[in-house]
Amino acid sequence: MFGAIAVIYLCFPTRNYFFDGIDFAQTIEDLPAFHPSLLHPNHLVYNLVGSIFYRLILGLGINIRAVAALQILNSLLSVLSAYVLFVILKSMLKSRYFCYALTLLFAFSATWWKFSTDADAYIPSVLFLLLSFYLALPNRKPKPLLVALTYSISLCFHQIAVVSFPVFVVALFFQDASVARQRRMINALVFGGTAGLITLSAYAYSFYRLTQTFNLTNFVRWMVSYAPDESFGFHAWNNLGFTLRGHSRLFFGGRLNASKGLVDPFMIGLFIVLAALFLIFAVQVIRHFKKPDLQWLRALRQDPVRRTLAMLCLLWISLYLIFLFFLLAHHTFYRLFYLPALIILLGLCRDSIKPVLRSYRLALFVAILFITNFVTLIFPYSHVQKYPPLVLALEMNQVWPPGTVIYYGRPNSDASLVRYFNPGMIWTELDAKSPEVIEREVGEASARGASVWFETTAIDQLSATPEGAAWLERHKKQESLRALTSKAHNIRFVQVVPAK
Repeated sequence: MFGAIAVIYLCFPTRNYFFDGIDFAQTIEDLPAFHPSLLHPNHLVYNLVGSIFYRLILGLGINIRAVAALQILNSLLSVLSAYVLFVILKSMLKSRYFCYALTLLFAFSATWWKFSTDADAYIPSVLFLLLSFYLALPNRKPKPLLVALTYSISLCFHQIAVVSFPVFVVALFFQDASVARQRRMINALVFGGTAGLITLSAYAYSFYRLTQTFNLTNFVRWMVSYAPDESFGFHAWNNLGFTLRGHSRLFFGGRLNASKGLVDPFMIGLFIVLAALFLIFAVQVIRHFKKPDLQWLRALRQDPVRRTLAMLCLLWISLYLIFLFFLLAHHTFYRLFYLPALIILLGLCRDSIKPVLRSYRLALFVAILFITNFVTLIFPYSHVQKYPPLVLALEMNQVWPPGTVIYYGRPNSDASLVRYFNPGMIWTELDAKSPEVIEREVGEASARGASVWFETTAIDQLSATPEGAAWLERHKKQESLRALTSKAHNIRFVQVVPAK
């Protein structure tokens, strides 16, 4: 099963790249394997680990870009995450059928599947969260130092793992009920102290390597810094809507029209199978429907180990729900950090119900989820033509010769994507240069045979003043505009030439 998951992930890498992944890949390709600039406070070691993996692949004689290497790494780590989840489920659930079905539900849920085939830091961080949770299970012997190590690694892959810190403190306190209360309190304190020491030491060392100095105020400011485009705020109704939408997209994240232009006999067959499965699932739900009762809750409460595990899952889910509701409700991908808890809790509840006759509704639901996400999300976005910014970026390969100078006004994800897929170009920030300075630089570039282009943000920045707009109108080359403008995208490039 895990081999099949790995093959599916690796065969359909996304071409709808998450913007962070392109920046990570660019950084990795621009810097040596152990350069301090690979260290970033929000995902301290991800670029470093990605750089080592990328150069390992190059050393094997496989010539690929860094973004592809990061996608392969995430796919492999995602399969490991699914395996750890399976082991957790197997140790807690009576039904092996539920273990397999729930593991597949996790592996092929929309957002997890998408990021398993993309380049970003969430997958490895969740992997080490799962490892920490496995080590802290109620039926295992306490190992607070080991849990602290794995949890610290999760934090070093992504800072948002810090939200789950109370889960492991509570888990270690309740682990192995036969141990004296004082000993369990010590275990929890040892975990908290060790995890804090390891993480802070890693951050302090990284900060020193980056700055060659250590100032406590600057260190704290660096450690808690975040991307300037992140939206922190509280709007109750909007955040409630984002929360509900986020859980829907967590499991089903595609669009029905995404496969337009890709329909062939194979896709038609999948749609037919999907319709048949949905019909069978509906029939099974109706046939085996019965009034809900609290049988499962009573069964769960009678087992102290499973009761403790359910409590830990509820705590895990609640912490992230509260955090994301007030701060980052619109980001579905952060919900990956409590997706395992949702799956485990579902398994505990479902496994506590004694079925008269197995109806395989869960297996049918997982099959529907798999095919739906494949035909509406994964398969379409494994094609270049389904991501218009990438299409434009690749088209510019035919327009820009090596050495082309491209001015941009400010860093942005669209420019980063085009830059990454057009290596050999010279990207120059416009800053606050006057039209006279720009004209001199354009003349110098043209004199050495390089063409000069302006990117969207540079065009907007220059056009913001009458003087700049007039200069741009005089110098832009007619019919040179290359653009992608829609509700989702505003990407423009225009060539400028020296005044005659």
